[in-house]
Amino acid sequence: MELWSPPVDDMEFRRTYVEAIIRQNGADNDMQFMMTENNELCAIAFAEKKGEHNSAGSWWQSVYDGLKNSDYQKMLSVSKSYLSMMDEKTFSYMTDEDVKLSLFVSTKAGWGKKILDEAKAYYRKKGFKTMFLWTDCDCNVDWYFSHGYQLVEEGIFDEFSRAGEDYKIYVFKMAL
Repeated sequence: MELWSPPVDDMEFRRTYVEAIIRQNGADNDMQFMMTENNELCAIAFAEKKGEHNSAGSWWQSVYDGLKNSDYQKMLSVSKSYLSMMDEKTFSYMTDEDVKLSLFVSTKAGWGKKILDEAKAYYRKKGFKTMFLWTDCDCNVDWYFSHGYQLVEEGIFDEFSRAGEDYKIYVFKMAL
C-alpha cells in the first residue's frame, strides 16, 4: 500500500485511495488472473480490450462526494485523472486485436514474471496479437526493457512532478 497511497497519516483515506486504483483497473471480463501459494496472494493481473472500461465511475463520485477534506478530494481527483489519461493514451495505440494489461502486482520476487507469462499465453489463445501496458517511474521500468517490451511512448505527468524531479510515464507493448 505504501507505493500507491498518498503521503497522509489517515489510514482510512489511504485504503480508499488504493481501492480507487484497483477499481479503476479492474474490468468485468474473463481476463483477470490471481496466483497464490499456500493460500497467500502472490500476484494479480487485470486486463481490458480496446474501448472496454470499468464501471467504477459512480463509485469514484460517491467516494469523492463523501470526503469532507478538500485536500483528499483533490488527491483523489488528480489520481482519477491520471489513471484515465494513461488508459486513454494506451488505448490510442491499440487495435481490436490487442489487449491492455491494466494492472499487475506481485508480492513476492519472481511472481510478476509468472503471472505475466500466464496472462500472455492466455491472451495469445484468445487471439490477441499485442499486449500493451503503461507504467511510471514508481515502478521498475528497466524490468520491461530487460524482458522484451518495446517502449511506445515516454512522457511526464506534471501534477505528480516535484521541483527538479519529473514524474515519468511510459507506454510499452509486446508482441504475443
